Amino acid sequence: MSDRFDGSILVPDPVGRGRILDWLDVGLAAVDPEPLTRQALVSRAGERVIVIAIGKAAAAMARGAADVLDVVGGVCVSDHVEETTSRIPFLVGDHPVPGPGSLSAGVAVLESVRSAPSGTPIIALVSGGGSTVCEMPREGVTLEYLAGVNRRLIMAGATIEEINLVRAHLSAIKGGGLSRAAGRPIDTFVVSDVGAADPGVVASGPTIPGAQNPEAAITIMTKAGIEVPPEVRRAMSAPSTWLPRPIVTLIADGFDAARAIAGVAPPPVVVRSGWLEGDLESCLDSFISTAERGVTIGVGEPVLEVGGDGRGGRSTHAALLAAIRLEGTTSVFTAFATDGVDGSSRSAGAISDGGTISRGGDPGRARAGFDSAGYLEATSDLLKCAATGTNVSDIWILWRPEDGPDRRVA
Repeated sequence: MSDRFDGSILVPDPVGRGRILDWLDVGLAAVDPEPLTRQALVSRAGERVIVIAIGKAAAAMARGAADVLDVVGGVCVSDHVEETTSRIPFLVGDHPVPGPGSLSAGVAVLESVRSAPSGTPIIALVSGGGSTVCEMPREGVTLEYLAGVNRRLIMAGATIEEINLVRAHLSAIKGGGLSRAAGRPIDTFVVSDVGAADPGVVASGPTIPGAQNPEAAITIMTKAGIEVPPEVRRAMSAPSTWLPRPIVTLIADGFDAARAIAGVAPPPVVVRSGWLEGDLESCLDSFISTAERGVTIGVGEPVLEVGGDGRGGRSTHAALLAAIRLEGTTSVFTAFATDGVDGSSRSAGAISDGGTISRGGDPGRARAGFDSAGYLEATSDLLKCAATGTNVSDIWILWRPEDGPDRRVA
């Protein structure tokens, strides 16, 4: 059984849940950024380069790059302390909204690419979480305003594509800002948390110039109730220097993890090809109602509009709703944030089952107050682990008994 996770999750069912934790370990191993980055760069072994690593997988990606490249400069920025290469400075930015640490990281990254010798290639290693850990607002935009926009969009349930479009118009780093600062395209290697979306969406595309659409970004902000002052409108509409798109290499995403889990879970197993998206509750209803017997695996980041001040996140909320729907059955539902951080839940998600509600009583108050983590911690369903060092979105697993999709506990 995996030792990555806190053992309290095993109390309701040590054997069955132990197997699920092993599956999650296998999934994480399949998207381990260090060996995958090393493999992606082996054809350039010994090349003298500058490395910019940004995001939750930054440290592992930097280690992998340093194993095969002659790294002579750069910066590594993540949201947590982790061992990295000694060849480049390591900085910790703020997450889930940018703060002073993010600003310091932004200054360091911009200076690194601006001062890079023209004959030395720059390689970017980008992963989810990079949007907030490394930041520099455009002229006319304050860090406080940018942080408030991030917070409001998240609470309003905006999609990652919408959030990143707004970020790209408020930031001097996003939407290809690093490439413009360097004055050249930057080869980019990506660990993706955005599914089928363009890899340029990951971390708001710091090296990938995107189409300018300030009016669309402003519409998203207005819909979320965000005031857009004239100076911010001007900043968002400022023209950007055109650069060709860099070479972008996708080295891992959530479907890689899902396929690895499918390889060790008991058959029959189905990996849903579609991205889990849209309203979380509707997405969950569809996921459960269409699942056959056996194991069904989904990947994505459904949208959750938060209306209470409780403790929780997308994954714990999904697990609580699943517990209500599966009450009295032998089915087990797992919702796992692959970075190890699910909102404000202080967990990576949860494993709920047909007995969760009987262990915790009426879930109505927790659901209404968005306190899913508090409820599931009391029922021994909270999935706790440290930061995993990767980030490939959320994974849902529904394990139904083989003798029928809705067999009830007698």
